[in-house]
Amino acid sequence: MEFRITPNLLEYMKKKKKKNISVEVASSDHSDFEVTEIYLRLVSDRFATYLTDKKRYVARQSEAGLILLPPYRLEYDNVITFSLKKILFFHILKQDGIRL
Repeated sequence: MEFRITPNLLEYMKKKKKKNISVEVASSDHSDFEVTEIYLRLVSDRFATYLTDKKRYVARQSEAGLILLPPYRLEYDNVITFSLKKILFFHILKQDGIRL
C-alpha cells in the first residue's frame, strides 16, 4: 500500500504543525436514516500515540508522518491519495483509495 499526499496538503500540514493523518469512520445515530462515511483529520503526535495504544489503530509511515488506519475492515487500493480542498474559509481533507 502506497500513500501519496498532494503538495498543497503537505504545505497546509506544515502550517498547522501537524504531521499525522487519522482515518476514521463516522456515522450518524440521531437521524431517521443512517449515514456512514470516512472522516479524515490531522492529529498531534500525542493523540496519534493514544489511537495506536488504546484504540488499536494501525500506524503506517508516509512522506509527511503517520497515517493512522482504524482497526475496522475497510477496502484499500494499492495507492491511496490524500488531498486538500478549500471552500471559502474551510479546509477539507479528501482521500481517494479507501472505501467502506
